[in-house]
Amino acid sequence: MSPDTQSNKPVTRSRRTSAWITSGLLLSSVVTPVTHADTTTLDAIEVTGERTEDPRAPVEGYRAETALSATKTNTAIADTPQSISVVTKDQMRDQGVSSIQEALRYSAGIGAEQFGLDSRGDWQSLRGGDPVIFLDGMQKGFGFYNRPRTEPYTLERIEIVRGPSSVLYGQGNVGGIINLASKRPLETRQTELRLETGNNSLKQAAIDTSGPLTEDGSLLYRLIALGRDSDTQVKQVEDNRVVLAPSITWKPNENTEWTLLGLHQEDRSGSTTQFLPHAGTIKPAPDGLPDIPIDVFMSEPDFDEYNTRETSITSLISHRLNDTFSVRQNLRYSESDVSYQSIYPMFPPTLQNNGDISRVAYVSKPNLDTLTVDHQLEALLGSESFSHTVIGGVDFQRAESDGRAAYVSDIGDLNLYNPVYGNYTRPTAADFYDIAENTVYQTGVYLQDQMTIDDRWIAVLGLRYDNARNKTEGSETFEDNEITTRAGLMYKTSFGLSPYISYSESFLPIDSVNAFNQPFEPLKGEQIELGAKYQPTGSDSFFTATVYDLREKNRRAPDPDVPNNQIQNGETRARGVELEAFVEMNPQWDLIASYAYTDTEVVEGTNEGARLASIPEHTASAWSQHDFAIAGTPGFRAGAGVRYVGSSWDGADELKTPAVTLFDAMIGYGRGNWDLSLNVNNIEDETYFTTCLARGDCFVGTKRTVVGSVTYNF
Repeated sequence: MSPDTQSNKPVTRSRRTSAWITSGLLLSSVVTPVTHADTTTLDAIEVTGERTEDPRAPVEGYRAETALSATKTNTAIADTPQSISVVTKDQMRDQGVSSIQEALRYSAGIGAEQFGLDSRGDWQSLRGGDPVIFLDGMQKGFGFYNRPRTEPYTLERIEIVRGPSSVLYGQGNVGGIINLASKRPLETRQTELRLETGNNSLKQAAIDTSGPLTEDGSLLYRLIALGRDSDTQVKQVEDNRVVLAPSITWKPNENTEWTLLGLHQEDRSGSTTQFLPHAGTIKPAPDGLPDIPIDVFMSEPDFDEYNTRETSITSLISHRLNDTFSVRQNLRYSESDVSYQSIYPMFPPTLQNNGDISRVAYVSKPNLDTLTVDHQLEALLGSESFSHTVIGGVDFQRAESDGRAAYVSDIGDLNLYNPVYGNYTRPTAADFYDIAENTVYQTGVYLQDQMTIDDRWIAVLGLRYDNARNKTEGSETFEDNEITTRAGLMYKTSFGLSPYISYSESFLPIDSVNAFNQPFEPLKGEQIELGAKYQPTGSDSFFTATVYDLREKNRRAPDPDVPNNQIQNGETRARGVELEAFVEMNPQWDLIASYAYTDTEVVEGTNEGARLASIPEHTASAWSQHDFAIAGTPGFRAGAGVRYVGSSWDGADELKTPAVTLFDAMIGYGRGNWDLSLNVNNIEDETYFTTCLARGDCFVGTKRTVVGSVTYNF
């Protein structure tokens, strides 16, 4: 389960050896001449080496040694003066995740499932901010409720880069970014067939097949397909999905690679988020009524839907010109459309004495077209004692959105304890209005230099210029030009400890408008981070500790007066401590653990002095998995985890959402080509709320899920 052991010996990155490093293997040779009379022969060459993992390649086990997202270069996590975590596909499989937010449960500093079980999107906080989601190094998330959630089965890994990353990406939240890495075609022929069943009437089938198309291996393919038919913990709401993800790689020689990734995904669901009122959830219900059933369906069966469709094509090209220079281009075009119809409480949600609640109807049918492209030039320069990895690039993105929407108030009450459906006012054609066409353009030019001095000092300097325009039909066009910077310094000791300090800035154009068709101002932030990374000599264990202080301006917050609207809430601040560990107990037993303390504050603006909404002050987690034999029969494995999510506040410091501790477990058995596993998350079937907001609503956490799977590999 553990990856190959990597020592702490520094890697010399000369121009001559850089090509070997890029391909994943550094070779050093010792040649001793032996003279005999008239001839000179050479002793056998002693070859030693250590692996530098290709950040695009599959990782066996839980620990990845490199992460492409932090520097856009093949740099070890241990050599990067920034806090980084990687969730591998093995970890996602073993923990039985079914969404991106579930995959982040065991990572430090992340408030996973920030708004509970939500079929409409994956929501998580990172260092008090809302991280931008990237896919294969290009922005995927634009606005809200306008595309399907990403299917974890299509991913090789998830990379979490904490702190501002705008120098390389332009668009990014001050808390960090999350980059999803797609599975790519493999050189070895292999196929996986997987069947799953579980509670909530889950039935799912998937196939992942890959290998060469030609005898010389210059053409590779991969095909991933998945179908799901399932209910959810909310009555009347399904969670059905179809995914088709073909890909092909062309490698005409060892210097050139071109991968095309296709994706078509359709989800058929409803809204699991019911916006339940404080009374009857976190507070007592009126007149002695019991707590509101958390599986209650607030909407109408013949109206509610959250149906999404996305089609995209991604092109990833890389070419090594020589031992010094490499060029890359990443490009993606995507089209998506959504039909979102829901009925939810009139705000603020108020539970009446008889159990009724007043409702409103909301319809949104957005369309989103995006084009993103990133051109890169990388150079490996310098000498053995002073080397440079320089990367420069130009990136561009365009996101266009429009659609239709409707909002109807007071459509008819519903009793939450004895719901009777059908007695409501459905929106008519006269209630619909056009969503203003909104287009965001962004062009950025960036330059970064990673310097290694005497194999001990590592410095990173970066600079970027951005031009962003936000154009909204019938409204003013906003244009902003920004310069962002980053700097980091790390010292690598001889015993595996690497302390570092870094400074970075963020800049995030917002590609949507408020309820009045007015565009938002860009978010701007900065952070100082101190940290240390430690890998004991001869061990695969890895430890990270960080402290940080960050600020952000133009932060958005729910409008306390207008439903479905957001306001920009002035300046906020977050300070914290994060600890993360991967411990190799032995080759059959691994442990991952994390802890985070996050202190947030609204420095200026609405609710000045209050803590940010929905940000737990303390979070901690631990997961351990062990491979073992029973009665001399190998192939068994078992894992268990515990998650602590501390209390959080409502954004006005008036209402606290209680802390919760949750337990997860899995057991599996593999024999030959077959593998069986059983995952149980939230073993105790705990009812809890992930957050309750000052506007009056609460969000329900995920109840117990039980999923059994059968996998056949050949």
